[in-house]
Amino acid sequence: MTRLLVTDLDATIVFDRQVGAADRAAMERWRQAGNLLVVDTGKSVVATRDVLEPCGVDFDYGVVFTGAVLVDGGYQVLSARFIPDGVAHEVVSTFMEWPGVTVFATTIKADHILAQGGGTSSVLPVYSPMTLQEMAAHQFIGVPMRVPDDARREAVRTEVARRWGGILECHRNQDFLDLVPAGSSKGSGLRQLLSGPLAGQELEVWTVGDSWNDLDMHAQADHAVALPWSPPEVVRACERTATSMAELIDSLLEGES
Repeated sequence: MTRLLVTDLDATIVFDRQVGAADRAAMERWRQAGNLLVVDTGKSVVATRDVLEPCGVDFDYGVVFTGAVLVDGGYQVLSARFIPDGVAHEVVSTFMEWPGVTVFATTIKADHILAQGGGTSSVLPVYSPMTLQEMAAHQFIGVPMRVPDDARREAVRTEVARRWGGILECHRNQDFLDLVPAGSSKGSGLRQLLSGPLAGQELEVWTVGDSWNDLDMHAQADHAVALPWSPPEVVRACERTATSMAELIDSLLEGES
């Protein structure tokens, strides 16, 4: 049986836009031993490549844009789901005037910023400006919003559910809310990968992730692993915690010998 390790990025293997040497070496050993590695992230294709490629991290498949897009190990798009025409414009128009909210919009090729009321973050560091008028020329996969204040974040979530429930999913990751097409999640992307490119393989699935948006991903696993700093509900959903990717992989590979 082949083992498949599915990992979140930010605050799981990526810290301050870097992947530590020990984690990087462990993931290389994992693949060299004949196992598969999948990254499962809210980041776009561009943002995933921007952080992993300079660190020398290779993988077999990627679930990106919170499950809306699948890519292969060379960042080639295998499948993509888009927000219905006009909906991203409605969302951005609504929230770009809200204080304390930074509004982004993501296409298959780039991340764009439209309002910066909530500041920026290393979670989404590479972006270019876009205006409301320019949005008409693009299709959008997601609308990430950075909302540092807890009460305002909940108000945004409530408004999204009221106005676009059934059209959009709203996932929390740290102080971000990621709005993606209905039915998209890190778990749904993993399910699509298992029933598509990886169909027919006998796999033992391990997932590693620290945040709320990883819960659906963890639900697809044979073995789910949280980090010590994960919220309590994430820890409860997992069978164990690991202090790092290197520690987890070392324990799994040692178990083979």
